Amino acid sequence: MDIILLLKVIWRKKWILLVVPIIAGGAAYFFMRNTVNLYLSAAQISTGFTTNDQVQLTDEKFSAREIDVKFSNLLNSMNSGIATNLVSYRLLLHDIDGKEEPFHRPSAEKLKNTNPREIPILVEFLKRKLLEISPLSTSDPEYKLVHKYFLAYGYGYSTVKQYLSIARDQNTDFIKVSFISDNANLSALAANSFCEEFIRYYKSFKTERTGESVEFLRQLVEEKRADLDEKLETQKIFKSDNGLMDIQQDGGQLASLEGQRDDIRTKIHRLELTRTRLSDELKSLGGSTSNNTTNANAGNQRIIYLRERINRLNEQYITGGSSNQVLLDSLNKLRGQLNEQMDAASAQLTTTPNSGMSPAELRSKLKDADIEYQVEKSNLVLVEAKIQNLQYIHAGHASKEAKLTAIQKEVDLTSQEYLSAVEKYNESKNRLLASNSLRQTIVAIPPAGPESSKKMLIVGLAAFSSMAICFFIIVGMELLDLSIKTFDKFKRVVNLPLAGTINKVESKNFNIRHAFSPAGSNDDTEMYKSLLRKLRHEIENMNSKVILFTSPKKKDGKTFVIFSLAYVLSLINKRVLIIDTNFKNNSLSQILAKPQGEIKVIEGKKSLLIGAHGQKKRVDEDGDAENEYGSDNTYDLINPTKYKNIYVIGNGGGDSESPAEILSGRNFNNLIEVLSESFDYILMEGASLNDYSDTKELVRYADKVVAVFSAESSIKQMDKESITYFKSLVNKFGGSVLNKVETKDMKL
Repeated sequence: MDIILLLKVIWRKKWILLVVPIIAGGAAYFFMRNTVNLYLSAAQISTGFTTNDQVQLTDEKFSAREIDVKFSNLLNSMNSGIATNLVSYRLLLHDIDGKEEPFHRPSAEKLKNTNPREIPILVEFLKRKLLEISPLSTSDPEYKLVHKYFLAYGYGYSTVKQYLSIARDQNTDFIKVSFISDNANLSALAANSFCEEFIRYYKSFKTERTGESVEFLRQLVEEKRADLDEKLETQKIFKSDNGLMDIQQDGGQLASLEGQRDDIRTKIHRLELTRTRLSDELKSLGGSTSNNTTNANAGNQRIIYLRERINRLNEQYITGGSSNQVLLDSLNKLRGQLNEQMDAASAQLTTTPNSGMSPAELRSKLKDADIEYQVEKSNLVLVEAKIQNLQYIHAGHASKEAKLTAIQKEVDLTSQEYLSAVEKYNESKNRLLASNSLRQTIVAIPPAGPESSKKMLIVGLAAFSSMAICFFIIVGMELLDLSIKTFDKFKRVVNLPLAGTINKVESKNFNIRHAFSPAGSNDDTEMYKSLLRKLRHEIENMNSKVILFTSPKKKDGKTFVIFSLAYVLSLINKRVLIIDTNFKNNSLSQILAKPQGEIKVIEGKKSLLIGAHGQKKRVDEDGDAENEYGSDNTYDLINPTKYKNIYVIGNGGGDSESPAEILSGRNFNNLIEVLSESFDYILMEGASLNDYSDTKELVRYADKVVAVFSAESSIKQMDKESITYFKSLVNKFGGSVLNKVETKDMKL
């Protein structure tokens, strides 16, 4: 659509765009004029879901998804209705107990069915419901009484729910509870009451539900503890009955005795070396050194023995899980002895046999070494006997150790179950603590002033929205309107040369003489006359006498255009003959016939005489009347009309034959040539081109073809085929007439 044309259409309908918003704004102001002031008060609840400011028994962590689920569950609980019922109780108690000034004072009409003696019953019932945290139910005996007062004071569930708002502050741990009403103190009390009652309900519900789990897990822990004690007692009795109580201590004692044995052997070896050295020194005083080789061999044997002993104990230590501290200490001692033995062997190779003592002193030392050597030998025998005894005892306990191991596994399994139960018990206690994390962090206070009433905003919005709706309706209607109602749309859609346009006038009871008289002048008729004169000018410039008028569709206005054109041509003294060749609809014949005359019309293969009273008489093809009428000749078909210089050749109408069939054998070309000599213009009408072939059969008799289009119609597929035919006429096509154009559209 042309933007300029659309803007012109919108501008033409500017009064609609102005009047409708004014009416809508006025209506909005009328309905909003008695709106009361509203007061908003808000409180805040901390959930504790995203903070850890309480003692935690377990290191519990939450993901963002878990936190969102917790908030969703909490908000659903807050909107479930129980807390709203409790708020309704408290608000009604505030207004009826008489301790404080009531927020609402119901009218006498609302309280006409109430009885002051009902107040104590109502107060007691509401307090009991608050204490029990119980919603109002239709099964309650005082339901009707409470419901009646709720309606009177305006504290019903639906009313409180309507003005209550609950939402989470985005990305925080807080939930905002706000209430809006016509009283500032009422809003604050309602918001605080909701927070207090919901926290009380939530704690009660969570404590009851979570407490059941905690109690169950506590009993489970006690049962598992009793099972563990029973298993440990069984293990203890088995050890006591089978002499296995000190088996671990015996193992440590065995390792200790083995360590003592090694120490004694080390001392014996040292004494042997000492005795050998003293003997060597005594001999050296006598000049003999033959015993050095013997001492070196004894030292090497000792080193080999210590290494074997260390390897054996080390293997035993590793096999036992590297956890026996006694074996580890024995290993460390043996490694120290090995180092000492290796140092002594190295020193023996480098020291001199002469110590500088006298032979008497050397003999004394040698005797002391011999005595100590014998003592250590006795100790070695005693220790080895004890070791053998303990090894025998351990060998007898092998089968009992297997049974003890099975009992130990049962003890370990029971211990694990006990520890798992304890862990779950601790988690439940932690959840019990977490369930009490809700607390009110901000107390609602009465607001200083009312909320913005937004009256002017609503009025403006009503006006703007109505204007926008009107605008879109106008634009939508224009976009959906596919009719060729203006010259620009006709040129764009039809693309045929335009000979003229005729505005729409009321054709019913239309009097063309009155329209062309000064008394009948108005805007529409003046434009009608001007457009007809322009069309007359275009017709005169065609330099053609015989003009065929047709249209793609029925009721496009061919008859009215032909009649109007004939009239304006007659005004300049042009003799006009109208041949009504529209055999499907003879409107021209009916319009132009004299009321009291008799006209001769063409019908089928015969001519038809129509009398003043509608009497019809046929004339045969040879020209002989069936009764009293004479021969048929060319000028007998011409009928004068009531308009000066306008004549008509009519037809009977409703004929099923085509013009080619009706006019065959009549030499219609010769008739046109003869009539052209007597008339300035011959105007013919053809039936609609979309429906009939009449126009195509009449084209050969015409000098020019003029197509009449209605501005009220849209172009469809069959119309496009007719337009293509008009274009195929080339020079014979005289142009188009756009009929029924709205006068207001002519001014766009």
